[in-house]
Amino acid sequence: MTTGRVQLLQPFLFVGNHPCLDFINTQMIVQGNPTDLLGGCEDLVTWLVQASVVDKVQAAVVMTQWSHKDQEQLFEQGIRFRGTLREMVKRIVARKSIPHSAVEFINQVLSRCPGYPQLVYKNGGYTRQFQSQAAQKDCLLAPLAEAASDLLCSGNLSLVKKCGNPACILYFYDTTKNHTRNWCSMQLCGNRIKVAAHYQRKRHIPTV
Repeated sequence: MTTGRVQLLQPFLFVGNHPCLDFINTQMIVQGNPTDLLGGCEDLVTWLVQASVVDKVQAAVVMTQWSHKDQEQLFEQGIRFRGTLREMVKRIVARKSIPHSAVEFINQVLSRCPGYPQLVYKNGGYTRQFQSQAAQKDCLLAPLAEAASDLLCSGNLSLVKKCGNPACILYFYDTTKNHTRNWCSMQLCGNRIKVAAHYQRKRHIPTV
């Protein structure tokens, strides 16, 4: 499948309610075409900052002090990790067992980076966040690996869902009160599907 890339003109889309799902959602369908929002290391680092996975200081180190080779290696690892997470989430949604390869990849990322959990305040409350030590080249993706392990160990996997629009490939963690969320967002898919359904109903109403 050919995947196009886009020049980012605005912040990334964050509708997944979980960093791993938001990371997967950097691949999406735009005007009917599979589109990859990550075209290189700079895009990846920008996403990591916007997702609060790394801070701006860490990002500046990557983009100004790392060699081009190291940047490319980070990008390639990020893309592989995203693919692993996507396959894992597909199986979660299908109520199938977690691939052993996904667990191995998560553990591999975590094993290369010493770090510690840290209590941080954001979005009106406290949360636990993995803090990698120093600017080690294998540490940038460690918070995502930590988030993935938390999802598998502590998350309610039945709340991991794919958007109800068959043409959409975005995922989300349903945090609504009654767990009845169906769409990645009403703006992107929900309203479109409802309008389309209304149109189809009107077409089938017999005239008098």
